[in-house]
Amino acid sequence: MKIKDRVALITGSGQGIGKSIALTFAQEGATIAVNDIAFNESKAMETVEELRQLGVKAELFLADVSQEAEVNAMVEKVIETFGRVDILVNNAGINRDGLLHKGNLANWEAVMAVNLTGPFLCTKAVLPSMRGQGYGRIVNLSSLTARMGIFGTGYYATSKSGLIGLTKVTAAENATKGITCNALAPGYINTDMMNKYPEDKLKVLIAKIPVGRFAEPIEVADAALFLASDSSSYITGAVLDINGGFLI
Repeated sequence: MKIKDRVALITGSGQGIGKSIALTFAQEGATIAVNDIAFNESKAMETVEELRQLGVKAELFLADVSQEAEVNAMVEKVIETFGRVDILVNNAGINRDGLLHKGNLANWEAVMAVNLTGPFLCTKAVLPSMRGQGYGRIVNLSSLTARMGIFGTGYYATSKSGLIGLTKVTAAENATKGITCNALAPGYINTDMMNKYPEDKLKVLIAKIPVGRFAEPIEVADAALFLASDSSSYITGAVLDINGGFLI
């Protein structure tokens, strides 16, 4: 098992892609620290119970990743509970669509707080422990929107582009300490969020994807598993595109 007995903290893992990553890691024998905000506590606890049914240790750690005090308290509690953090997956994220010339500062700040400040705070919080133990794997969830200009995604795309910059600097500063940091850039994923789009628009999107379909969450989770395992020990500062050939 690729990450057996490793302790993985996965932000925003009460549902969606984060949950899929948590379940995939658990199937490989990892101990899972599930993180989500208080609003999603009930769903997150359902995820914890599913993880436990797989025979692994799992606990819920509620925290808003945009709040430094909450993040620091969460990481301290994870280390107190499980002894260490080996893997951090910065998955928590929000989206606000909007045209830049009609920009809403409150939406901009909200997206930056969760999507960029959150990973910075979580990374900052786990690095002392990882550097001390001489081992760590950090995986950041960026996006296709960071790789190309997509109409109406200014807030989100900027936050995810910044996350690639954070990935590269984190990798450079910690490479000699046994720590790798890489990013995933998923394209369109078959999640509940896609259901808000009308069917005709979905068909247009799918027609632009060479493989002819959206990705499944498990396909993102498997890529996260690779970057979180020792199989990727010589890969750091990289961005792995998961988009079915959209950028060919």
